Amino acid sequence: MYPKFYAMFSNTNLYLTADLKISDVVFDNPRILLLLEHFGIYFPLQEKTISEICRENKLNPEVFLAFANLYYGTVHAYPVAFSHKDTQSIISFLKNGHHYYLLEKFPDIRQNLLQLYEANHEREISMVEKFFNEYFNEVTEHLKYEDEVVFPYIASLYQQILMNKSFEEPVSYSVEEYKEHHNDIEEKLSDLNNLLVKYLPRKDDQKIRRRLILCLSELEYDLTIHANIEDLILIPLVERMELELKTRR
Repeated sequence: MYPKFYAMFSNTNLYLTADLKISDVVFDNPRILLLLEHFGIYFPLQEKTISEICRENKLNPEVFLAFANLYYGTVHAYPVAFSHKDTQSIISFLKNGHHYYLLEKFPDIRQNLLQLYEANHEREISMVEKFFNEYFNEVTEHLKYEDEVVFPYIASLYQQILMNKSFEEPVSYSVEEYKEHHNDIEEKLSDLNNLLVKYLPRKDDQKIRRRLILCLSELEYDLTIHANIEDLILIPLVERMELELKTRR
């Protein structure tokens, strides 16, 4: 499936380069704040450029710009731009995204659902809650799989490359399995939004419903970029790492 992109808030005339002030990028597209947080970059940003921020955080500026372009809805091909040295910052970014979903966004959504139920006792509210709980369980399982299987596997490849080894035998896993397991968890949020926008009977719940829809939109936005990073950048990078190790045999 062709990747889904968003370009909310973005100024299409702004071309991201490493010498651009990071504060200007944030003013132009506030969603870049999520990018910074996932990289572990926090306020104050002062007058620092992207290059300076990346140097301070031991981050490849090309990785930062590639991710930032996704937050601007810009599609690029990344054939050989990154090396095994970038895997640690990429995985750290994705793990921080997991924490954001599980510890911030999902609790926010649950709270809004609770308030919606208090304001509107229509039986369809139970459908929304049931749908969300099933979705939450699916996403949690997916993130757990990445944290416990995929990321440790990539870390082991990184260590093998650093130690100038070949593939350790037996090979019990490969990125192909990850690609098969990699589903579009962000797409099911569209079904939940459809329920809220098109079909759920209305009572005195407009403000609560608006907050919930915006919250779901923020989650879908970041999950989509998260998936694109994995599909367009991480998986091709890991495939190259596997190939490099196999050629050492």
